[in-house]
Amino acid sequence: MAGFSDYQQKKEPKITQQRKKVAAFLVCALCLISIKIFLLNRETVPQWGFRLLALSAYLGVWYLLLSSLYQGWAGSNYADRPNPIQRFLMRFYHNKLATFGLFVVLTLAVMAIFADDIAIYPLEYQAEWQEFSQLPPCREHPLGTVTSGEDLFSLIVYGSRISLGLGVSVMVITSLVGMTLGATAGYFGKGTDRALNYLNDVVMSFPFLVFCIVLVGALQVNEAVRETFANLAEAIGVDMHLMIIFLVLAMLMWSSTFRVVRSQVLSLKETGFVEAAKALGGSSRRIIFKHLLPNTLGPVIVLVTIGIGSVILTEAALSYLGFGAEMTTPSWGRLLRDANPYVTQPCYMYMVMFPGIAIFMSVLGFTTMGDGLRDAIDPRMKV
Repeated sequence: MAGFSDYQQKKEPKITQQRKKVAAFLVCALCLISIKIFLLNRETVPQWGFRLLALSAYLGVWYLLLSSLYQGWAGSNYADRPNPIQRFLMRFYHNKLATFGLFVVLTLAVMAIFADDIAIYPLEYQAEWQEFSQLPPCREHPLGTVTSGEDLFSLIVYGSRISLGLGVSVMVITSLVGMTLGATAGYFGKGTDRALNYLNDVVMSFPFLVFCIVLVGALQVNEAVRETFANLAEAIGVDMHLMIIFLVLAMLMWSSTFRVVRSQVLSLKETGFVEAAKALGGSSRRIIFKHLLPNTLGPVIVLVTIGIGSVILTEAALSYLGFGAEMTTPSWGRLLRDANPYVTQPCYMYMVMFPGIAIFMSVLGFTTMGDGLRDAIDPRMKV
């Protein structure tokens, strides 16, 4: 009993210290979010340059806050043993392409989250912009303007919100579905495994982009489906066509996660810790969700990262072909489609080049970062 009481006396100050740090972080985070909402916005700071300076300072404070929180957490939890997070970061930053991909992804995330502050002009269209139609890059419009007179730089910034939001939401949904089905098939086997594998083979047997075009086109043509999606999209404030693309991609992109998780579970279910959990009376659901799925998160995170780039590219392709965003939605694929009639005219090449660069850099960033995560997570990787 004396040993236990001594342990409690040593443990309580550490727990209290951690709680104080978390409370201080929450207070600082709440203050920073309030500052962003009420002080750093287009209404209070109308000048674009001042907004960028304020946003840079705002992000710098967030970095210092998160850095101090991590240093305190790592110092209290890994004072006497190796820090696995630092080992992971050292492996990741050793890969220069992965570091470049991380920089691109963080830039895209900042553009998407703070699009209203970074964009030079607001998203709402104004009729007087028509007189600035198809201006080449200049001081007022760094990337030029499109046919409607809207600023191309602002449209690309707002489009990052669409691309990143769609990519993250699709991959989160498909990863959850793929992990659940893969773990179920791998753990139970027999008829369940055969049925789910047959379903996976059916989905993978069709050419992906062609299958997406067929499904999206069929859903958009059906009047009842269009009306249902239109009402739902109006209720949540999104583009109806993008919601249909989200549904189709969520239906088709779970197969890769399914295959990876199934193979991992097949090898893990015969290990000692699973047998021990069964011997202690653990239910199948508890074993799957508490013991097996957490051990498959490494490969799944890599698949999610690479899959976001695939979703961005697929949405841009569908929008370019006319199956995607509406005319009022600043999708990168829609910008390419609108610029298609001018692709042979050198003076208007900027209308094609800059949205294409945005798509290319986004896909490249997620792909290289995903490759770096795979190498950093692999325990056989040596720095």
